Amino acid sequence: MSRKENIINNTIAYTLGNLGSKILAYVMVLVYTFYINTSDLGYYDVILSSISLLQPIALLMLDDGIYRWLIDGNNETRKIIISTCLKIVNIITCGIIIIWIIINIKFKLPYFFLVAIYFYSCMIYQIVLSIVRGLGNSKLYATSGLFNSFILLLCEIVGIVVYNQGIKALFISNIIANFLTIISICVIQSEFKLSIRYSIDKSLAFDILKYSIPIIPNNLCWWIVNSSDRYIILFFLGTTYNGIYSISNKFPTVISTVTSIFYLSIQETIIKEYNSEDRDLFYTNIFKKYYRMLFGMVLCGIPITRIVIQFLVSSEYENAWYFTGILYIATVFSALSSFLGIGYQIAKETRRSINSTVFAAILNIVVNVTLIRYWGLYAASISTLVSYIFLFLIRIKHSKKYFCLFVDWKDFIFQFMICVIMVIYTYFTNRIVWLFGIFLGCLIYFIYLNKDIIYIFIKKIRRG
Repeated sequence: MSRKENIINNTIAYTLGNLGSKILAYVMVLVYTFYINTSDLGYYDVILSSISLLQPIALLMLDDGIYRWLIDGNNETRKIIISTCLKIVNIITCGIIIIWIIINIKFKLPYFFLVAIYFYSCMIYQIVLSIVRGLGNSKLYATSGLFNSFILLLCEIVGIVVYNQGIKALFISNIIANFLTIISICVIQSEFKLSIRYSIDKSLAFDILKYSIPIIPNNLCWWIVNSSDRYIILFFLGTTYNGIYSISNKFPTVISTVTSIFYLSIQETIIKEYNSEDRDLFYTNIFKKYYRMLFGMVLCGIPITRIVIQFLVSSEYENAWYFTGILYIATVFSALSSFLGIGYQIAKETRRSINSTVFAAILNIVVNVTLIRYWGLYAASISTLVSYIFLFLIRIKHSKKYFCLFVDWKDFIFQFMICVIMVIYTYFTNRIVWLFGIFLGCLIYFIYLNKDIIYIFIKKIRRG
């Protein structure tokens, strides 16, 4: 199979595996606004942000490590790798549960039991999905994502709409969906059952942890750039503003969905093609198609998001659209920074990635804290954009050590400026008809800009 076919096949599989849950998130966020008030939704968002902070620490980033080792492993070593990592994760989890119980005795945390179980389910779900990816079973990865989305949707409808259980239903729904998906994967993927008889390989564990542990501070810095805004908003403005900002962030995550799918699709191919003769040209072509696709999506997303929020979201959240445009553009630079970060993985130099994200995280906090008293939620979105642009520029420079990207800067800046103009135009325009017309024009431009990619995908899907 050629590298292009491999990327296309992976993209289709990961799209099915991820897109279902993301579309579900967008649909359900509209439901949340009518059944959950801004304060409760702001609290729930803080819990999710806290879990996203603690999960990579608790996992020791073994999900990244196990994926990287499984790519190069054979049938026998893969069973040892799986067994070693799963046993380490279970040992860590037992320790965390004990600590969590002790903390709850002292502070009596709200929804303690549900948060603890949800946290555990997220850890196991993440490591299991990484194993499935590492084994190259993209079909199981895709169907697992769809299955998880279906169960989650069913449980949330029952819990939120029928029984009106609010954020309690959100926790329970996620727990049920995660555990049912984990069980189904373990039953289908034979390597899980076959690996049980193997004990922990200490030498292997040391090598994987040596690779994965340095990723932890890097991920923490990513978390600071992505999620620290919630805590700063909570401290200075309160949970109500945090709820509004949470809705603002939900819509730009459609870009994050695409980037996560693309990243998963190309990660293995880029690592394996690193020693090819036309490597730099191959990477350059991917990068250009990537940023054009992202900026095109942003152009479509900015006007349509305002229309959706204005007509389909509760009036409590009607101001959320003010901040989405800035966050859309920030997500593009976040995605491009992640793409450039593959170079660190290629060389297994995960420690080198830390410096760039540390500086970006510090910049995010400084700008946010400095401006939030004066600019409110604008400070949070602007600080996110500034930090991601900084991270992108640093990683462009770092990437030269691993490969050479021939960036068409005139084209790149042109696409960026169109998006900036769109943000300004949307802010000052109140005519919905004009916004919808602009959206249709942007959609045509997106199709024109990405016609080659769209043609390839349509052709591939028709072939089956």
